[in-house]
Amino acid sequence: MSLTDFEQVSGADPGPDGRVVWISDRSGKPQPWLDGVHLPVPGAVRRCAWRPDGARLLVLTDPDGGEDHWLGELDPVTGDVEWVVAEEGVRCEVGVPYGSTGHPYSADGGLLAYASNARDPEVFDVLVREGGESRIVLRGDDRYLPMGFSPDARLLLVLELHQNSDHELYVVDLASDTPRRLTDHGGPAKYEPIAWLPDSSGIYLGTTRGRDFLGLATLSLAGELTWLDTPEADVEGGALSPDGTRLAWGRNEHGYTRLSWSEVGGEPVEVTCLPTGWTIAEHGLDGHVPRFTHDNRLVVQLARGDAATELFVVDLDAGTAERISDFGAGLPDDLVAPTVVHATGADGVRVPCLLYRPPGASADAPAPVVMTVHGGPESQAYPAFSPLVQALLAEGIGVVAPNYRGSSGYGLRYQRVLYRDWGGSDLVDYAATAALVAGLDWADGSRLGVHGASYGGFAAFSCVARQPDLWRAAVSECGTSDLLTDIRNAPPTWRGRTAEWIGDPDDPADLARLVEHSPLTHAHRVRAPVLILHGENDTRVAPEESERMYRRLRELGKPARLELHPGVGHEIDREGLPRTTALIVDWFTTHL
Repeated sequence: MSLTDFEQVSGADPGPDGRVVWISDRSGKPQPWLDGVHLPVPGAVRRCAWRPDGARLLVLTDPDGGEDHWLGELDPVTGDVEWVVAEEGVRCEVGVPYGSTGHPYSADGGLLAYASNARDPEVFDVLVREGGESRIVLRGDDRYLPMGFSPDARLLLVLELHQNSDHELYVVDLASDTPRRLTDHGGPAKYEPIAWLPDSSGIYLGTTRGRDFLGLATLSLAGELTWLDTPEADVEGGALSPDGTRLAWGRNEHGYTRLSWSEVGGEPVEVTCLPTGWTIAEHGLDGHVPRFTHDNRLVVQLARGDAATELFVVDLDAGTAERISDFGAGLPDDLVAPTVVHATGADGVRVPCLLYRPPGASADAPAPVVMTVHGGPESQAYPAFSPLVQALLAEGIGVVAPNYRGSSGYGLRYQRVLYRDWGGSDLVDYAATAALVAGLDWADGSRLGVHGASYGGFAAFSCVARQPDLWRAAVSECGTSDLLTDIRNAPPTWRGRTAEWIGDPDDPADLARLVEHSPLTHAHRVRAPVLILHGENDTRVAPEESERMYRRLRELGKPARLELHPGVGHEIDREGLPRTTALIVDWFTTHL
C-alpha cells in the first residue's frame, strides 16, 4: 500500500440504532459509508447526518468543486436521494462551513434547518423545512447558520459567523419566526455552541467572552454565563449525551486533544484509554467532533501524525476504547510522529511548530527541510497523518509545520494578530522557523523549501519573493499572489468580511500595505524554482492568482512550472492525490 492509497475519513455520526455512518474518499471522492457499504451521492459529500428516526441521512454535497452545495435526504436502504436544494449558483450549509457541528433536525425529525444564499449571494438566510416546504425564519445581512433546535422545538439557535474569531448567537421563536440576539457584542468574541440544555433553558458552548482562551460554559436564554472549565488552553468542542446526563469536551494542547467528560454537575474525568492524538477541532473541522451513541458511549475520530485517522468507541464507565475501523491497513509501520518545538522571532514572539525528523538524519548527514504552512490562515498545524509529509520523510527530507501568528488554538489575541496584516507578522514567524531549523544539528539550514496550500500557498509565494535568501525551492497550491485581486474575487459570502480580515482597498494606508505585501509585487526578487498547482474550478482562490504569478515569473526568466487541475476545486481529491504528491516530492528532491 502506498502512502496515498489510504482512506481519508471524516464526520462519523452514530445513528439511533447504533450504526455509524462516516465520510470516506475510498471511491475517489468523499462519500457516505455505512456498515462498510458505499452509498453513492453525486459530487463530493461535505457533511452527513442521521435524521433522528434513522430512516434518512442528510447529505451536503459539492457537485463540481465550486462549493455551491446541494442538500438532500438519502435513503440508506434504497440509495435514493430526495433533493431539498439543488440549484445552480446557490450555496447551502448545515452548521458552520467546512465543519461538522450543529444539529440540523428537531428531536422528532419533523423540522430541518439549513442556511442558503439563494435570496442574496453575499449572505446566508436561515430556513426551516417542514412538510416538504421551506420558509425563511431569519433574513441575513451576514453569514447566519443554524446550530440546532431546542429540545421542545420552539426555538432555533443561530450563529452569526462574522469572522472566524467574531461571533454572535441568536434564538428564533418559531411560532412567530422572530429572532432575538442572545449575546451582547462588546468586541470580538467566539461563541461555539455544543448542545441545548435538556430543559431548553439555555445551551452548552465554548466561548471567549471576557477571556483570551475558549472556555466551557452554559449560557441561559437570559444571557447569564456560567463557567464549567476555564483552562489556559482552548476548549474547542464537545458533546452532550442523548439523555442529557453526560458531557464530553476537549482542550487543545498544540493540536493534541486532552479529552475529558463528566456527569452533568459532577467532577471532570480525563479520558486516558485513547492513543495520544487529535480528536476535537473548532466547529468540528474535518469531522473532528465527538458524538455520543444512544447508550452513552462516545464516538471519536482520532488523528495521529504517524498513523491513519481511525474511529474509536469509548466506554466511559469502563474506561476502555474500542477501535471500530482499520483505515490505515497496509500503511508502513515506520511512519514518523512530530515533536512540538518553538521558534523565537526577532520580536521575541515564540512560535509553536510540529517538527518531523527523517530517519537517518544526523550531524554527519544533515537533511534538507521543507516548511509546510497550513491554510486558513486561522486553522492550525495538527498532528494528523499527511501522505505528503510522510513521502518527504521517506526521501530523507525533514518537515516543519509552524503555527504562526494568526493560527487558531492559541487564544483569541494570537489568532487576530494577522487581521489586516497578511504577509506581515506571519513572515517574521517563517524567518524564525527557518532559523530554528538552521540550528538543528541534523538539518541543513542552507537547503530549505517551503510549501503550502490556500493561505499556505500565499505564504509560499511570499517566502520566496520577500525572503529570497532563505528558501531554495517552493510549491504553492491554490495560493494568492495579489491581495487586491484576491479581495475583489472573494467568494460572495466572504465579501462582507474581507476589509477587516485582509484589508480595505478603499483605505489608502491599507491599499499601500496590500500592494507591498503581495508576492506579485516582489516577483523580480524570486531566486528559487517554484512549482504552482491550482484547481480550475476553485472559487475560494481564483486560478488566475496562480496563472498571474507564473506568467510574471516566466517573463522575468525565473524557473517556474504551472499545473492546472481540470474539474478540481480548492481541494485535491483522492483521484489526483498520488500524482500531486509525486510532483511535489520530486520538485523538492530535485531542487533541495
